Amino acid sequence: MNPTKSCRINAVRIVSRMVLASLLASTMARADEPDRRRAVARSDRAGDLASLRVGLRKQLFVDDFIVSEKQRVTRELGIVTKVNEGQPIFTDGWFYGTVLHDDGKFKLWFRKPGTQGFGYAESADGLSFSKKADISGINFAGDYTLAVEIDSAETDPRHRFKAGYDAPGMAAGIAHSADGIRWIPYHDGKPVTKRAADTYNQILFDPEAKTYRLFTRTDFGTAGGLTELRGTRSMTNPAPKTNPANWTLVREWIFDKEGKSEAQRRQIYATTCWIYEGVYFALLSVYDSPGDVSEGKVSDTRKRHERDVMNFYIATSRDGDSWDMHWVYAGQPLVPRGPDGAFDKDIVLPASTIVTHADKHWIYYAGANERHGNEQVKFDRKHAIGLATLRLDGFLGLSAGENAGTVVTKPFKLEGNALLVNVDAHRGQASLEVFDEFGQPLDGFCGEDVVPVTERDELRWHPRWKKHADLSALRNKVVRLKFRLRDAQLYSFQISDEKANQ
Repeated sequence: MNPTKSCRINAVRIVSRMVLASLLASTMARADEPDRRRAVARSDRAGDLASLRVGLRKQLFVDDFIVSEKQRVTRELGIVTKVNEGQPIFTDGWFYGTVLHDDGKFKLWFRKPGTQGFGYAESADGLSFSKKADISGINFAGDYTLAVEIDSAETDPRHRFKAGYDAPGMAAGIAHSADGIRWIPYHDGKPVTKRAADTYNQILFDPEAKTYRLFTRTDFGTAGGLTELRGTRSMTNPAPKTNPANWTLVREWIFDKEGKSEAQRRQIYATTCWIYEGVYFALLSVYDSPGDVSEGKVSDTRKRHERDVMNFYIATSRDGDSWDMHWVYAGQPLVPRGPDGAFDKDIVLPASTIVTHADKHWIYYAGANERHGNEQVKFDRKHAIGLATLRLDGFLGLSAGENAGTVVTKPFKLEGNALLVNVDAHRGQASLEVFDEFGQPLDGFCGEDVVPVTERDELRWHPRWKKHADLSALRNKVVRLKFRLRDAQLYSFQISDEKANQ
């Protein structure tokens, strides 16, 4: 068949499938409010696809925000690599805490052993940390939780670092610092929320919504004991520096998709948020089979347990509230617990945020070699800090097997000259065609003009065509991209302002 004719037939199929998908989507309703809001938002976007703004921002394939149609591909969770052969990299403390990369170095805020407060350490390579100081100025309630952020919107250097912590009354407090070591609490050290605060309390600036967010624990049952029901909440405040207690509740939630009995299966222990390329990632500490010590009531630091354990999952969102919890219910943690005898075999608790440096993501976490325990049964365990890494943008990707799959984007205005694609085709092949906003093929960018990439793993693949080295000929036009994958994984793409080398 003539390649151009084939491309046009594909274009007709794309448009037909898009119309059918739109009709089906309009008849669907979600049962819970967050999912319904997300469906409405997607329907609104579908009504004016050409207005979708991409600009020069990287587009992640963690969801279907940019996707119009996909065939024979599945979304898969990325596979992390535990460094140091799965052994801890820091044994003198644990989390709740934070690692940031700042001023050319890794900075670690860690909970000291026992009830000794918080320490601060630095590293040049992210693996070997040297303790530098003890944290001062924060009036901890006694659980010693600290989540540190660098405020990208702050102009006063005295407030560059902001942190959430457990304030007296076991409610969230917030503080600021110029150096991350010497802190001054806001609100005269008084809590800025109600109970609870005995896990993470995270304050961060949201550049998407241009407001500050606060994530904390909250109670749905009693404050501790056998009837404790752990939940989480999120709040916003446009100006915490001048009005630190002016937090507006966005939502409080628990795991209850499976009904009230789900509390016996899982509870949310802590939630923090990491914002990357316009996507909100929830770092979820999930308490699985809480209080169930049926695998043994005596400490066993050798056997890997499956009940009364804590796992680290991720969820994604486009608004910082409506979270896609698929990976929780699929039972797929981002950083799996270790095997028998490992330091992290029973508990994995993430740092409050994720570091992106040197073309990979650095995922620090605390591990423990025994279960959580309950009011009647206490376990002896050791805590340490470990590190896992992940390829750039590799949290979630669209994967195709031997039978080629396709991914077609929604139409968007092309505001640059070139395209950078993060794709792993080291075992297969990937290629790209370009259509107009109506799904019609663009001459020179479709069919036989396509130049595929074969048996390569590229973080920044520059697609080329026989007649074009880049997309500069299409600049300011509204286009759709069609990726074709065979034995390959697609993670992201980004429009660039630079022209490709001829």
